[in-house]
This record gives sequence, C-alpha cells and structure tokens, in this order.
Amino acid sequence: MRLSLLLPLILAASPALADTLPLARGTYVQRDEECRDAPRAAIRDYDGQGIGSAQAKQCHARVLARFGGRYTLRQNCARHHGSRPYRSSENLKLRIDSHTAFTDLKNGTQYRRCRGLPR
Repeated sequence: MRLSLLLPLILAASPALADTLPLARGTYVQRDEECRDAPRAAIRDYDGQGIGSAQAKQCHARVLARFGGRYTLRQNCARHHGSRPYRSSENLKLRIDSHTAFTDLKNGTQYRRCRGLPR
C-alpha cells in the first residue's frame, strides 16, 4: 500500500493531534467570578494542548496518570519575566467535572467554561 494512502490514517491516530483532556476548548473562569468581569488571574484557556493563563502561554501538557476523571499532567509553557521569554514546566492535578468544568486539585479552585470570551 502506498505511504500517501496510509499517512492520513497514521496522523488521525496520533496522540499528538488528540485533545489532552476531555474538555471543550475555550476560556474558563473561576466559578465564583462573573465571566465578563473576571480578573486575568481567574482565567484559564484550554486549546486542546494545555491550560494557559495570563502568565503562561503556548502550553503543551502530557498526561502522566489518569484515575477516573482525575488527571496528573506535566505541562510546559512559555512565560515572560520582564522582557525575557522562557519556558517552564509544572505538574497539574485536575478533576474533570464535566465537558465544560474542571477543578484544580492543588488548591481546590473550580473553573467553568465561559462562551464568548476572547481567548
């Protein structure tokens, strides 16, 4: 069989192309904040690759462990300190509460998806 015919099948099965978590892509805000008035520190962005914030962009997460709806991730993100960008890694522990909500298990903060907010 020709490689050009197999390539789409290989790419479709590739874990790098699959979403890291079973969450809808979009902007998430801490549950106790209003979507439109949330401070930047209360906002997270999920793009299918990782969970970014005001301080962390271009995040790429890898699942280290999964038990039911609980995930341990190793995430690498671009950060800025002054004018110098750098990359850093951290472990995240999350519970997926639904397709549009998750809890950060390190601090207990709950997030919900807010439609219509810019990413």
